[in-house]
Amino acid sequence: MKTVFKNAKVILQNRVLYGGIRVEGSRITEVFESGAEPEGDRVIDCNDLYLSPGFIDLHVHGGGGADFMDGTKESVETVLHTHARHGTTSMLPTTLSSSKEKVAQALLTIEQVQRSWTSGPRILGAHVEGNFFSPVQAGAQDPEYIFPPTKENTERILTGVSNIRRISCAPEVEHALAFAREMSGKGILMSAAHTDASYDEMEQGAENGFSHMTHLFNGCSIVHSPNYYCRAGAAESALVLENMAVELIADGRHVPRELLKLVYRMKGAERINLCTDAMCAADMPEGEYKLGALDVVIQDKVAVLKDGTSFAGSICTGDRAVRTMYQNAEIPIYEAVKMMTATPAKLIRVYEELGSITVGKYADLNLFDEEVRIRYTMINGEEYQNNL
Repeated sequence: MKTVFKNAKVILQNRVLYGGIRVEGSRITEVFESGAEPEGDRVIDCNDLYLSPGFIDLHVHGGGGADFMDGTKESVETVLHTHARHGTTSMLPTTLSSSKEKVAQALLTIEQVQRSWTSGPRILGAHVEGNFFSPVQAGAQDPEYIFPPTKENTERILTGVSNIRRISCAPEVEHALAFAREMSGKGILMSAAHTDASYDEMEQGAENGFSHMTHLFNGCSIVHSPNYYCRAGAAESALVLENMAVELIADGRHVPRELLKLVYRMKGAERINLCTDAMCAADMPEGEYKLGALDVVIQDKVAVLKDGTSFAGSICTGDRAVRTMYQNAEIPIYEAVKMMTATPAKLIRVYEELGSITVGKYADLNLFDEEVRIRYTMINGEEYQNNL
């Protein structure tokens, strides 16, 4: 089956090309300019819509009323399809701080669903965001289950699965540096998170395997002035450290427009990945929900702990993240898309197969309008949704 997309604004790595692509089976086989359309068994007239790679979310907890921590196949599939409706074709299901047994069960279920995949949104592995944090920056992570990454603690959580792609951890906590060296040596992305680290501690973390910062400006120390002397926090340190990539929850609420612009100017799209950090209430009505054992309220398009002390993940979706960067932060559309496609693909080493519209790569694709409203999605060369 050869499918041709024509009359599209094709989002490439560094520009937008007016033309289209051809898909054969599960792969992209041709990218062409307008007027050079090849023949196909099926031709989709895109009518000037944007054609982009499928979005890749490296940090998502839930959606559609379900959470990966539920530990059931049904919940995993609900979250996958909830976010796929908003253009996310691949993701890293993410855990949170809970008992070792519950985290281990969630990871096992995620891997079982990943292994049984035949079609639809992809699981690329798992992201362990939980337990190994600074209690000072717990945020919406349950403080009852925050503990250091000792060998005993990590083995009880990680043993039994082989699909861990990313681990979030505070670099300043006891045993963190040795843990980061071990995990990064296995090709796992080590990300500084829920951290109260100083610049020196962040620098030391970078020297020992931390190459990424989880949800920059959220759940981390920021610039402060003890005894009148200004000191960088973990957030500013991540911006300064040249080889450290950063993650943004681009819902327009967690990080304001001016800081989105600042981070983009300092890091560029190649060092920024967008994420949703979505919890179970994503794509659900406003009201009261749970994040682990914590009570959460959804109001005014944001999730907060019921006691008002912290954000509680988000209700963001992939299309909203790209829309925020493109419209609110006024970043070129191909750069905004890159932060939700190519950059995350490179961070977890799947860029050879995913993350850009390139001949030979899997045909994971979205069509969307100027408002970044998803109109069509293809995953692995198969039509997933069609609202054209």
